[in-house]
Amino acid sequence: MAFSTVAKFGGTSVKTANAIRQIGDILDSNNSIKIIVVSAVGGVTNLLVDFCKAPKLMRVALSQKILDIHLDLAAQLNLAFANQIEEAMLRLNAVADFSTPEKIDFVLSLGEDLSSLIVHAYLASQGLDVVHTDIRQFIITDDHFGKACVDLLATKRLMEQFPQKVCVTQGFVGCTSDGRTTTLGRGGSDYSAALLAECLDANELLIYTDVPGVYTMDPRTVPSAHLIPELSFQEMAEMANFGAKILHPATLEPCVRAGIPVRILSTFEPKKPGTIVRVTQHQNNTPTIRAITMRQGQVLVTIKSSKMLHAYGFLSTIFNILARHKIIVDLITTSEVSVALTIDSFSVGSHAANPFITNQALLDELIEFAEVTIEEDLTLLAIVGTGLTVPGIIQKTLGVIEPYTIRLVCFGASNSSISILVHKDDAKAMVNILHEQLLEGSANSFPINYVETKKLSASL
Repeated sequence: MAFSTVAKFGGTSVKTANAIRQIGDILDSNNSIKIIVVSAVGGVTNLLVDFCKAPKLMRVALSQKILDIHLDLAAQLNLAFANQIEEAMLRLNAVADFSTPEKIDFVLSLGEDLSSLIVHAYLASQGLDVVHTDIRQFIITDDHFGKACVDLLATKRLMEQFPQKVCVTQGFVGCTSDGRTTTLGRGGSDYSAALLAECLDANELLIYTDVPGVYTMDPRTVPSAHLIPELSFQEMAEMANFGAKILHPATLEPCVRAGIPVRILSTFEPKKPGTIVRVTQHQNNTPTIRAITMRQGQVLVTIKSSKMLHAYGFLSTIFNILARHKIIVDLITTSEVSVALTIDSFSVGSHAANPFITNQALLDELIEFAEVTIEEDLTLLAIVGTGLTVPGIIQKTLGVIEPYTIRLVCFGASNSSISILVHKDDAKAMVNILHEQLLEGSANSFPINYVETKKLSASL
């Protein structure tokens, strides 16, 4: 069997019985789909994280809540599935403590285990010839639990034995070479699906979610946002990296390597064309704003030391420490005696723990030579497009949000984005103003007269 299409269904696409029935309808209408990758039922991963953090006495109630969610789904779909779900819950309750990242990953994987089993059971009950495949047998990772890195060569070798049938499997989950369960970071089901598409030489990757494509901003935050029918890989990568929750930032790398187009669709409106992401080249150099994104849960870390003044090696010392502790830095600015950097929820992995608070060894290394300040409750706004370093764009952007406090601005390293860090309480109002001023009434274009601005700049 040639693998034609890989389809990934997110948490909202498996959250209700009707949503799971929609998956069956989609497969009926598209027989090119050979691999179905599913996330945990919406909200379940958060409950599993809560379970791991909760005192022992509270875990019984959380365990029962997770059990009831899946039992209710199975009952509504008329599946005789209680034994399998209860066995999985026994696995959950058999873990005595959750003091190690490895044990947390084991628990978090249960969400995808249960959802994929339910989806498989439902599809089989509808007469589809479909098998359930445990993805741990194929995706091999290192032991960086919470955000494991995939061993691509080992994974590709194992994928040669992937079942030649229509398969349902888990996203988000992997396995070390010695058989220990890992997770790929929150939102990692997209990445799992992209890896499968690459390794199995798929023609297309379909990402099914609860909105019919990529919008200029999340329409739940900005009601006037409009659909973008086509994006380049670079544009989508910028949007995903800066907070467009519709796609995990790592998803595009396997698809770029293999030249596989990605189509983003709605499980609930599957006939709509959605947004296609592929290699495209802009036909001119006109500056273009494509979208505005918002990424919550940001942490700003300021590292200050008078020793930095007129000294060399200070930055390398900081980044060597961060690298040893596997901290991914997102944005960075510097002054004469300080460095400010941000990390986001993807960089802390599946366990959602701020390493600058939970990792005392990391802090101890930094405070040996610098004063460290940590700020939370921040949100990153990003204007994403092309040619954004031309005269006028940054001035217009900052002018629009003049009344608000800005903690950090990153601009100039790329002509594809302008990043602005703000307090979470201001973010929604700011993103609505930016969208109104930069995108509405002039879809996919910058609203100031770039030609006139360029002439003015040249004449000064």
